[in-house]
Amino acid sequence: METSSTLTVWYVNNLAKTGLILILFLISCTQLVSFQLDKAVMTLMVGVLLFHSVFVEKKVPANSFFVLIVTLGLILLSYLLNLPDSSLIIFFPVIGLAFVTLLGEEESFLNLIYWALFVHIVIGIFFVISSYILGMNSFVHPMYDKGLPFLHAAKGFTTTVQTFGTLVIGWFLIYYWKKEQASTTFFDQMAYLVVLLGLVLTFNRNSLLIYYIILFFKHKKIFWLSVLTGLAFVAYFFEFINKLIFNLSTLTSRSDLLQAFRIAFFEHTDWAGYLIGHGNNIVDESISRGTYYRTGYIENGTSVLLYTYGFVGYFFYLVSVVVFSFLFWMKKKVFYSAMLFYIFVVAQQFTHEFYSTTIYTLLAVFLLIFKSYPRIEKQAHLFSPAQ
Repeated sequence: METSSTLTVWYVNNLAKTGLILILFLISCTQLVSFQLDKAVMTLMVGVLLFHSVFVEKKVPANSFFVLIVTLGLILLSYLLNLPDSSLIIFFPVIGLAFVTLLGEEESFLNLIYWALFVHIVIGIFFVISSYILGMNSFVHPMYDKGLPFLHAAKGFTTTVQTFGTLVIGWFLIYYWKKEQASTTFFDQMAYLVVLLGLVLTFNRNSLLIYYIILFFKHKKIFWLSVLTGLAFVAYFFEFINKLIFNLSTLTSRSDLLQAFRIAFFEHTDWAGYLIGHGNNIVDESISRGTYYRTGYIENGTSVLLYTYGFVGYFFYLVSVVVFSFLFWMKKKVFYSAMLFYIFVVAQQFTHEFYSTTIYTLLAVFLLIFKSYPRIEKQAHLFSPAQ
């Protein structure tokens, strides 16, 4: 009888874990169906986590609650003062941060995210391989824009290779955390090679550079060896590397994509717009249609924050990232401190995912890893960690 009860509990626990992995997988899928299922599932997850927190009488950490409330206040102010031209999508970061805050209280979710991301990465690799065998599919990106149409870049069930790369980087962060805890297995090591293949198949400069930073911290010998090998490789395959990595036309196109932002923000913005933004993440068509690409989409992270939430919003974002990075440094976790700062400040100069679920999944990984380490006691009077 006791054995039967034990088996029942085991089956229920594993069924629950499988269900949560599926939910986290769906949250990572920014382009799985015709509507934004990822955002809907994340919103539902926020409700479930909130209910669970209330049910078990958990207190929301003061620091996280402060960030959430200030973010909501700034966005609400920008939205209301820019009506009727405001967009409701600018509120999505509130949902994303609520997801991060509530998930940060559930330590067991780090391993669930680990496997949810792995499943997505494996599927992304499968789509790339099948695209060469069975023909092109909508889950890979043929690299016509870099003059290399024979290369198919992995993007899985996400919108871009960059967002798929974010999932890969999130997996690596958890892997190195597990390795530090001495909890990696042979299967994890094999999974590492699979995920590394997924990273290479993105052919994304930003993601590859982030991994290079990982090598610098975690595999210094491989890092310096790869530097020497890379120099020789670049010298021999200069034309190919120039198209893939040092493609100046791509950089020029990114500059042209910011033309609408520069005109709208620096030439058509009053003092209120500079302070609190335009309440919209896309430049009005009346301005964008006169630019080179005729699009109001702002690809640069710093630019979209300035345009949408103004200098006040961007300053709050920058301070939050710097403080969080500093807290990792205070715990002597320089690797995570550097990774956090690079990803959320430097990497955002090339693109942004503020309205995608992927970046909040990555942020949740950082928060869960941060909370897995002992609290900062002596410095609590300066920067009090989550209570």
